[in-house]
Amino acid sequence: MSIAIIANPLAGRGRGQKVAQFTKNFLTEQGVDFQLMYTRSAGHAIELAQRASESHETVAALGGDGTIREVLEGIWRSPAALGIIPGGTGNDYARGLGIPREAELAIQTLLHGQEVLFDIGLENDVVFGQMASIGFSADVLEYVNSHRKGFWKGSAAFLAGIVATIRSLRSFPVKIIIDGQAIEKKIIALFALNMPYGGGGMQFAPEARYDSGHFHILLIEEIGKLDFTLTLPKIYSGKHVTHPAVTILTGKEVTIEGDPLPIMIDGDIFPAQPFHTKIRPKAMRVIAPKTPLL
Repeated sequence: MSIAIIANPLAGRGRGQKVAQFTKNFLTEQGVDFQLMYTRSAGHAIELAQRASESHETVAALGGDGTIREVLEGIWRSPAALGIIPGGTGNDYARGLGIPREAELAIQTLLHGQEVLFDIGLENDVVFGQMASIGFSADVLEYVNSHRKGFWKGSAAFLAGIVATIRSLRSFPVKIIIDGQAIEKKIIALFALNMPYGGGGMQFAPEARYDSGHFHILLIEEIGKLDFTLTLPKIYSGKHVTHPAVTILTGKEVTIEGDPLPIMIDGDIFPAQPFHTKIRPKAMRVIAPKTPLL
């Protein structure tokens, strides 16, 4: 098996570089036919993955969820399978697929795992594997990105972003069209989910699966700041789904009519545009453990 590895050395505040060096040494010792390439900027992984898919049976993403999404976008129309070596902070792709986050075990999965069929989402023209979201989640990430030079770093920066966003919590009226059926709501967030996890282990939709053929669509309706603050920690266990402001629906295509908002896709922010996402069932082959570690 010929493997290309697209590595983001900056992922996980430098963890990507350490995991890439370990991977290089390990595969060399094992006599594996591989090529290791490093990304230099946002979007570079898409270009590297497209080229790699022309000559490699497997193209592996080494980094965080944003790097994995870019590699997925680069190869999903090719015959290559996607491999994953977690090297970021959140690692929710790995979590959703049951791939170990310890580097050596993840590499063993890459070498000896099984191929599974994986649904992909298309948000307008952007490919994703985890989620597309508007509202609160995007506001938090925008805050974090705009305060990168601030005092808080890493998890503390996200906590600061959550606190700041709750202080100015906003709701917005929308018409949501799911598989042709329209509902009108006043919401603070909407998520179209292909896997349960996001945000570093938050269990947004506990029943979502990457091979179900449909999205789990999480709606959070207008809610008081205190109530939201008390409910938010429950998202790590999935117990938030019992709150009356939370609704989970299923569907293959979601359109939102309303003022365009920034869209968070697999942990990256994309400019405001009309929200239109649809699923492509079993469009990708991904290497996962033979016995998933969920």
